[in-house]
Amino acid sequence: MQLLLLHCPADDDSAKALRPYLEQVCRKDGVELLDGWIAAGEHVERELEKRLRAATHVVILVSARLLDWTEWTRVARPALMSRRRAEVSLVRWEACIDDADEVLRRFRSVQDSVPVASAADRAAALDAAARRVGNALRAARLGPRCGVALGGLPSPGRGIVGREQEKKLLDDALDNDAVHVVVVIGEGGAGKTQLVRTWLDGLQPAYGGVDAVISCSIEDQDRGGGPYGSAAVSVLLDALGESPSQDPLESVSRLVRRIRERRTLVVLDGLEPLQDDRGELIDRPIRMLVRNLASQMYSGLCVITTRPPFDLEGTGVRRIELGPVDVASAIQVLRSRKVCGSEEQLGRLAGRLRRHALSLALVADYLSEAHGGDVLAADHLDFGAEKLDEGGRIQRILSFYEARLKPEAHAVLGVVALCERPVDLATLAAVGAHPRATGFAASIGDASREELRRTCARLAKTALLLTTDTGAWDQHPLVRGYWRRRLEAVDPAGVRAAHEVLFERFRDQPLTAGAGAGRREDLDPLYAAVAHGVRAERWAESFEVLYDRIRQGERHTSLKRHGAVAEDQCAFLAFFDRSSFHLPGELAPWQRHWLENSAGVLLRAHGDVRGAVRLLESAVTTAINAGLTGEAAESARNLASVFSLEGDIMKALEHAESAVRHADASGELRPRLVARDFRAHLMHRLGRLREARAAFEEVEQIGERESEGHLGVAHHSFASHAVLLLDLGEVELAHDRAARGVELSRGDDPDARSLLSRGMAARALARTLDALSRPDDAILQFDEAVALVQQSGRIDHLAPCHIDCASFWAHRDVLRARRHLDEARRIYEGRGFRLVEAHAALTTARVALVQDVLDEAAEQLDAAEVLLRKTCYHVRVPWLFLLRARLRGAQGDHAGACRLAELARQEAIAMGLKRCDFWRELEACDRVEENT
Repeated sequence: MQLLLLHCPADDDSAKALRPYLEQVCRKDGVELLDGWIAAGEHVERELEKRLRAATHVVILVSARLLDWTEWTRVARPALMSRRRAEVSLVRWEACIDDADEVLRRFRSVQDSVPVASAADRAAALDAAARRVGNALRAARLGPRCGVALGGLPSPGRGIVGREQEKKLLDDALDNDAVHVVVVIGEGGAGKTQLVRTWLDGLQPAYGGVDAVISCSIEDQDRGGGPYGSAAVSVLLDALGESPSQDPLESVSRLVRRIRERRTLVVLDGLEPLQDDRGELIDRPIRMLVRNLASQMYSGLCVITTRPPFDLEGTGVRRIELGPVDVASAIQVLRSRKVCGSEEQLGRLAGRLRRHALSLALVADYLSEAHGGDVLAADHLDFGAEKLDEGGRIQRILSFYEARLKPEAHAVLGVVALCERPVDLATLAAVGAHPRATGFAASIGDASREELRRTCARLAKTALLLTTDTGAWDQHPLVRGYWRRRLEAVDPAGVRAAHEVLFERFRDQPLTAGAGAGRREDLDPLYAAVAHGVRAERWAESFEVLYDRIRQGERHTSLKRHGAVAEDQCAFLAFFDRSSFHLPGELAPWQRHWLENSAGVLLRAHGDVRGAVRLLESAVTTAINAGLTGEAAESARNLASVFSLEGDIMKALEHAESAVRHADASGELRPRLVARDFRAHLMHRLGRLREARAAFEEVEQIGERESEGHLGVAHHSFASHAVLLLDLGEVELAHDRAARGVELSRGDDPDARSLLSRGMAARALARTLDALSRPDDAILQFDEAVALVQQSGRIDHLAPCHIDCASFWAHRDVLRARRHLDEARRIYEGRGFRLVEAHAALTTARVALVQDVLDEAAEQLDAAEVLLRKTCYHVRVPWLFLLRARLRGAQGDHAGACRLAELARQEAIAMGLKRCDFWRELEACDRVEENT
């Protein structure tokens, strides 16, 4: 990076005064400082223009003389007109009429209140100007919307004491490109987050020269429903200026790509809620993210904090075991919190607390407040010997506080504990002022806003409350868990009343973009309203917020526009008992069905197949019992898709048949078309080509007869039917069906569903164009198909698009085919899409045969055979035998090649496969063997 100090020759002395301050800033950030003044000569303008082009950031020394400078008018002004505001800083040296200059008006967002030349303390004015330039340099280096994003990382009121060795290990890891992940492991309250936050604060302002610092903390670790890593991924993506996808694993892929584009420092705080008892990550998005970052970080570093055990190994992984603090540091913690006593007395108290960081802080604050810091008072406190996380020592210590706290402080801690996000002063005051605030929360109502602020400030000086970077208040998970459990045990009515007040507070909070949640940020208070509403048992009103304002009915705005998969999932599952997936609330049958069906679809996207099946089965039952046959058909079809994705086609077909029966009973057009289309699609995969054709023709007949006036249904079956017709050898008819599907799909609104339909129609058209030997047209359609499906967010259909592209390019450009296969693999890996994996394995084997990489071809065909047999994906079996025949021929086993070619022929004839390229390839294989 280069910084240009631009000034006119008449201001050279002024520039010399500013230059040392700028040099100090540039040295800190590794920036080269250029001078804008050039000695007189015939090439002044050319040299100035060259320096302006080279400079990353321009500092303009503003004076009246600058505006009269010839080079300012002829060279500098035109060059600066194309600069962004963030790339230029103004330093007003003396009062001048800068409003008259258009360029200076563009860049004067931050001005010196007093011109530097007339400032009482010129050195301070120069230093302030240089620091402002330094901040602009850092913002430019870190990129747009990508700087230091530590809002999600709790900020302890005091830095950690000691732990110098651990901080040195973190420094060394950041400097070592071979280290990609550092895992800080310790029991709850050991100071893991405090260590990382203190280390990060010590890296300011350059943060070790990284390009971005992003963090997230798994919120509310005591919450019964359980957090989801997808929300953390969304937070990190947002910090990098990237929108999340509807598919959580695609969001992870986007995040990994963005992190690897630059030198990034990533902090994942508190992963223990996402681990099982063996320390393995059970949350698929976070597991995928951590494994990807552990393999490669592009000179950056990922720091993870969690409790033991934690299962992550690799050459790029380092572990920091955070045990008790050392004796000297423990004594220093007690003294820093105003506990008085001899070294021996303080050491004995630290030993009783096992030198546990949070215990030391809590007891020190308690002694300071309750006993004037007298260490001897601790001799009368029973800390117990139980484990921390089982209501032991931390619970005993917090009970000491509880007995002494005033009602107002008790209420503040209770409200913060009940919220799932940091709480600001306005929210606390609103809770207290609400007429329905009863029980513990009523105490807040007696305090003025200023008294409430002072109470929070006092609590924040202890370890009971944490202050966030935004000025709101949060709690350590152990403290939050204690306060929540205590309130639910002693004041359940007060807890419910508090949730009611918080529900109304967040529900009625005005949106910045008006009705309809136009921005992603507008959804946050609505999600909070749902969380509190269900806890207050305001079921119908909570449902209304979720259905009408978050999802906006069937428009699914939160998913399709904002990609809020994790947040939607938490909101939906808040209505359920997580152990049984039972809906305890009083809701109308259609509302219960909508929740069960939508939650099942979200769990399917998250990879929780077992949970998805349970919810979708319940949705079918709910719909049937309520006589909602159209809704029953929708859920049965979704259930079929879950089994299809998992590769159990026979089970999928069983539920697809059920969907057809329910759809027929409903008499509604769209469910009848959707259910039949999916059933025909499954028949095709099973190799029942004649039955599939009859089923597709039935769909088309129903659509043509009844679709008038129904948007987005007339084209529904044409794409799938066209692919089937290719397998039946009817290329011209297949092309007609595909072209008709494309034409009809273009009339839909561009929401995710119609985008998918258009993409699938374009994919089918591309395949028919390839069969008609029109490769240039096919390329255009393949590219459009990939773009449309990707835009729709349906990643389960995007991988097959890339595989089709790879098959098209296999004999034309193997490198391009490989790129498509790599992209498909990135999408389907870890999702359990076994049908897609089988298709990809066959196509990879085809490409390997073209490249004469026989070992890879054999390996891929073996994998494909296992998957095809296991999933009953029979329509691909003839291709398996054909490719095996080609492999045997390439290996010199011509008898084996002939035998496998004959098996391919028999399988194709038995199922009625007449696909032209299959038979051409089989005949070519036969000719090779005959010639041999």
